[in-house]
Amino acid sequence: MTISTPSFLICGLEHSGTTLASDLFREHPEIESGFECGVLLCSKPEDFLTFKPYINNMERGWDISKNDLTHACREKTFEGFYKVLFERSSIIKKSSPKIIFDKTPRYITQLKTIQSKIGVRTIALIKDPRSLALSDFKRSGKKLEEIDNWYSSWMGPKRDYMRSAYQGYKHAWGNNQCTVVRLEEICFNARETIESMFEFIELEFKLEYLDFHNQRYKHTSGSSININSCMQFMTKLPKYIQKKIEDDFSEFDRWFYNF
Repeated sequence: MTISTPSFLICGLEHSGTTLASDLFREHPEIESGFECGVLLCSKPEDFLTFKPYINNMERGWDISKNDLTHACREKTFEGFYKVLFERSSIIKKSSPKIIFDKTPRYITQLKTIQSKIGVRTIALIKDPRSLALSDFKRSGKKLEEIDNWYSSWMGPKRDYMRSAYQGYKHAWGNNQCTVVRLEEICFNARETIESMFEFIELEFKLEYLDFHNQRYKHTSGSSININSCMQFMTKLPKYIQKKIEDDFSEFDRWFYNF
């Protein structure tokens, strides 16, 4: 069977649980994917040849040769690109899946346009802005006593970026081809929430999928869902920083989770 388009997309602001969602779906024996793609952020496949950093990660992320990837990018349509990618990727050839998805977090920033390019269902992951702040702070390598200076330089650019992502979430909330899934709900109501994700793409969910056996990348901690991933900010971020985030990002009212 030749697969020429992804069956569904996974997106959402970085560090919102997209890799976790990818791991969950890859537990299904008939589903596979590479790590990330990003081609749909381009106007046409050929533009992807110089679209960094995404193009640089494709060879490892999909286990595909540079020549085969170049061949995919020379296709005139996105369907042609995906067809070649899926045919040439060693990850896909090894498992011969019936369903392949494209997980690219940044698709959320152009979701309406992307869905006009390829009309497939989309799962958009979302995580509370306070949790996002903690994720970014931890990745900065700064010490807690440096958090004020870090926050001052982080807040403006992050808020601008989140504005573009918020448009994507608003599109998803109002489109029956999309579903928005909160990381907090995956953590607190795992079975019901994940079952609804599988139902959205018309697949049966099995409880055994919650115990990960097929993790390919070390972006998720442990072998199962970690509740701490969505509420750690409560103890790790100073209360006044939490309040700053609530005030400075208040325009994204639906983004916050009611803890």
